[in-house]
Amino acid sequence: MVLKLFRRLGVQSKVLAMVLLASLLSLLLTGLVSYNIGSKVLTTAVTNQLIALRDSRAEAINNYFDFLSNHVLTMGEGFLVIDGLKDFRAAFPKLESTVLSPDQQKKMLAFYNDVFMPKLRKNVEGNPALATYLPQTPADRFFSYHYTANNPYPKQPGLLNDAGDGSEYSAVHRKYNYRFRRLAEVFGYRDIFLVDIDTANVIYSVAKDADMGSNLKTGIYADTALAKTFDEIRKSRDPNFVYISDMEHYKASFGEPAFFIGTTVFDGDKFIGALIYQLNPEAIDRVMTDNKKWEQQGLGKTGETFLVGQDFKLRSSLRAFLQTPDQYFQTLRSKGFSQEKIDSIKRANTPVLIQEVKSDGARRPLAGQTGEAQEYDYRGKLALKAYQPIRIGNFEWGLVAKMDKAEALQGVTQLRNALLLLGAILIPLLTLMSLALARSFIQPIQRLMRATKQIIAGDSAVQVKVDSADEFGELSSSFNSMAATLQQREEAIRSQLQENDRLLLNILPARTAERLKQGEQSITEQYPSVSVLYADLEGFQDLSAELAPEQAIVVLNELIGAFDDAAERCGVEKLRSTGSNYLAVCGLSVPRIDDEKRTVELALAMLQVVERLSAKHGVRLSLDIGIHAGALAAGVVGSGKFYYDVWGETVTIARAIHISPKQNVIQVTEPVRRALDGLYNFEPLPPVEVKGEGVIPIWELTRLDPALVSVAVGGAA
Repeated sequence: MVLKLFRRLGVQSKVLAMVLLASLLSLLLTGLVSYNIGSKVLTTAVTNQLIALRDSRAEAINNYFDFLSNHVLTMGEGFLVIDGLKDFRAAFPKLESTVLSPDQQKKMLAFYNDVFMPKLRKNVEGNPALATYLPQTPADRFFSYHYTANNPYPKQPGLLNDAGDGSEYSAVHRKYNYRFRRLAEVFGYRDIFLVDIDTANVIYSVAKDADMGSNLKTGIYADTALAKTFDEIRKSRDPNFVYISDMEHYKASFGEPAFFIGTTVFDGDKFIGALIYQLNPEAIDRVMTDNKKWEQQGLGKTGETFLVGQDFKLRSSLRAFLQTPDQYFQTLRSKGFSQEKIDSIKRANTPVLIQEVKSDGARRPLAGQTGEAQEYDYRGKLALKAYQPIRIGNFEWGLVAKMDKAEALQGVTQLRNALLLLGAILIPLLTLMSLALARSFIQPIQRLMRATKQIIAGDSAVQVKVDSADEFGELSSSFNSMAATLQQREEAIRSQLQENDRLLLNILPARTAERLKQGEQSITEQYPSVSVLYADLEGFQDLSAELAPEQAIVVLNELIGAFDDAAERCGVEKLRSTGSNYLAVCGLSVPRIDDEKRTVELALAMLQVVERLSAKHGVRLSLDIGIHAGALAAGVVGSGKFYYDVWGETVTIARAIHISPKQNVIQVTEPVRRALDGLYNFEPLPPVEVKGEGVIPIWELTRLDPALVSVAVGGAA
């Protein structure tokens, strides 16, 4: 296909095409080789960089949890925690007899109804009931009122050192709260719990949430990660034991994501309680993002590291959420995330424990695999990924480091764009240089091509001017001679076609002639309602015997010509005239609603013609005319030499009834008489027997309306 197209080009076009093709191939091959090598090099480099970042983040996470483990162990062995646990254990049981006043109970209930439950419903699924979360014991109600509902520092409840109720517990709380609060502030803990190992009561909390004073075995929060952490600590009885929980939506903190780390607390050899820290995903985010220093880590504009849990839900926030939240939510909507899930992320202000990541890059590390991959992320963008599992306590998370491949290949993309730009500059320059050199050579050919196209389009009146004496000049001269010859032949053919059309219309109706010119071989049509006139000229044989042949044919031609003129005026079509016979039809090519009237008008005009020419030439001629109306068939008969004919009972009857013993008589059938009754007078004649049709009643046209006679003789339209 290409070779055929190339052969059709001119010499200069071929040279130009080869120069351009060589340039394009050189640029294309150079670009492809450079792009492929660069892509592989950059992909490998970025993948290695992601592996290094993955390893460094894994090490940072492990170090962070090692620090937490060491810190909780150290604090669990310190006097602050041991003494605090002892004092709180002694004071807590005295609260079991505490009774709130009706006003205090009302205020506590209002806190749960107006503050706690609305915040909780924003972060958990379903519609939690108020009754489920109301404190169950006197001590629990004491804390819910004095340290939670009635806290004068609702935005920083930990600032409350003394509830002012005069209880022994509040005195102990005043002694220790500041130091525990400072511990939480310095190390970024969401809360610090002291839990009595014997009773499982939460006897102290920095954050003063709804879990303060609750029982982790039988209370409201017995099914939480906090209770699970305490239970593992209680069962261990190991002074060096540390337990780390996975993340969950912790209900006591209004359903916010949280995880816990805790250890045993001993007073000498006596196991007295548990020290538990509560942390939220923001602590993990700080480690995973190095305090949002993505670019300083070498992650560019799109790189990030994140953690995924065994439930395939995030354990750390995504970069897009932290950096461009509006664009992040728009991406989630465009990728088909449910509006309910998007609203949940907005309410919780974190995608942790909400957004699922089920790509291979997340599944493989959760299955214990370490490696690299290229795959599309939740945004639908191809990304390079490095992944590995990371063990946290008794469970594993998947750690993924990723970067958009488009950004990773930005350097090679710039190289590709530079090559494209170079090609875009060089190719037009080469083309312009080649065109400038070939213009003088190509112009004569282009003129000849344009002229040739004009001839193909049917315009042969074209001449090409080439002011040169070379081969192009000779070719132009030959072309001009050819064009002139073609023009002469076209004019001759056009003239011949016009003559052929004229002759064809003399033989056939216009519609039939058009069908014949379009190539139809068998043309037959049915006409349901026409009028047929058949006339026979009496006395012509005697006239032919008396006159010389030349004179007889002149009289006949003049007579038939007058008949034809009258037929054209009346709107009747002449079919043929053979010797002394004349056949005409009205309503054939052009349907007429008054075909009977027009046919009778033609008959009257023909009688006038015969009378006038008889007087002119001194001869005795007369007409016998028969007119019948009805259906007939018509068509082209013959192939090489053809003629147009009509047939059917209408023609047969018109021919059969024209004979009359009188001269210049118009005889019509019943359909004609009925159509013209009132316009003409008709006298009945003896019926005529027509072969194959039976006996046909006929009438003679006897008297005429003077106005109608004038129209007939003067020429009907």
